[in-house]
Amino acid sequence: MPFEIRTDICTDIRSRGATVATRITSRTIGALSAVALLGSGGCKAVTLAYGADVATARSHADSFAAAIQARFTNVVRTPRFNQARVRIARYALAPSKLAPDTALWTTMRSSSAGPVRDVELVAGMVNGQYRFAERANAPLPARTGDERHRIRLEKLPTDENDWIWRTEVDHAIGAMPPARITDVFRALFSSSERPSGTIRDDYRSAFPRTSQALGRMFSVDSILTAAQPDGSTLVALHVLVSDDRLKSGFPAFAKFVRKYVEPARYRYRLTDRSGAEWFDAHALDQRLVVRFRSHRGELQPIAGVARRMPDSLQLHVDAMAKLGLFTVGVTKLQGEFVHVRSATERAWAMRFAKEPEWHLPLFTERMLHTPLKRPFEGGGMVFKLGFKSGPQGQTMLSRTFDVAIRESAIVRFLGNLGFTAMNDYAGPVELEEHRFIAEAMAAIRADIGGIAAP
Repeated sequence: MPFEIRTDICTDIRSRGATVATRITSRTIGALSAVALLGSGGCKAVTLAYGADVATARSHADSFAAAIQARFTNVVRTPRFNQARVRIARYALAPSKLAPDTALWTTMRSSSAGPVRDVELVAGMVNGQYRFAERANAPLPARTGDERHRIRLEKLPTDENDWIWRTEVDHAIGAMPPARITDVFRALFSSSERPSGTIRDDYRSAFPRTSQALGRMFSVDSILTAAQPDGSTLVALHVLVSDDRLKSGFPAFAKFVRKYVEPARYRYRLTDRSGAEWFDAHALDQRLVVRFRSHRGELQPIAGVARRMPDSLQLHVDAMAKLGLFTVGVTKLQGEFVHVRSATERAWAMRFAKEPEWHLPLFTERMLHTPLKRPFEGGGMVFKLGFKSGPQGQTMLSRTFDVAIRESAIVRFLGNLGFTAMNDYAGPVELEEHRFIAEAMAAIRADIGGIAAP
């Protein structure tokens, strides 16, 4: 299930210790997730699920793709924000260095515990460029493709070294009602309940341009479907991730993929309280394998008696990444995963309140105790991703991320590792990755335009 639809590497504080191993590849893998939502992963039926009729469905799907395409087209930033994003990435895990910097923040105030600092941004297309600019008290975006970012740093009263980062991003994606995303996922899973050859023929004929654009990095190695006696279908999707075909048009991005994306190992599992698995996605040796079981578009336990998915599940995460000379990561990271459904919102809320097992260089062992427990204490680390109603009929693709940290030597060490990765990413790599995603979205839009009634 595509839970990670694009994470802005530079403004989502992606180098923090609690998530350093899992944020490096989120946006490139997120590109594949967005494509699945927009149709090619689930074929023609997924696109048609975006609206009550063909014209509306195509309009909603095209707006979604256009919003993402815009976000990665000729990105520019004001000098003040460009400096701020580098400073925040460099010292995200040493916030005491950031709080006094008056040039960094759009608003500054104090609470009883200490400093409260905010960076607020607006972003959107201006004269063919997607421009980020700082603006205090920025409103929610009301034009498809526009964004609002809020980043808050706040001193906590629990310890002299305790701080919390609160990040919120809202991206206007058009007029699709948030509730429609339920129909899209149902169509995505339902379309997998067919012979694998039929699925391949469907997405190749309905989305030829998309298949070609994404084929430069992702290739579907196999689609395995097995009909079960109860009418459900077991599905295993194998996707290969490789830099080989990227080299000619995206040489810097290809090198980054080879260094960071291909060696990454991670696994995401959803289980219920009985321990039954409902979804499993894992990556190893350049291969992403996604497994699930579906019946009439509804997920079922991968094994066992069919039943309705509960609203509250457990998310299990293992993630390892190579950063410089070190392989770092976490295993047995476990959190609550809740489906949020209301008249104005569809979202997934995740809360991690249990410290995982850390995998860090041996020389850091003496520093491992209290500081790395801090993100999981109190309310825990919170991430929410979803769709909500916004102004002037716009729907927001929204994400929030709250994480508390305790400034210390080990936390600063992890921050330095993350900043090393950012240095490798900045410049040509970022430009080429933007172009890769923008071209994929343009291909999706061209294919959506050719979708006709069944």
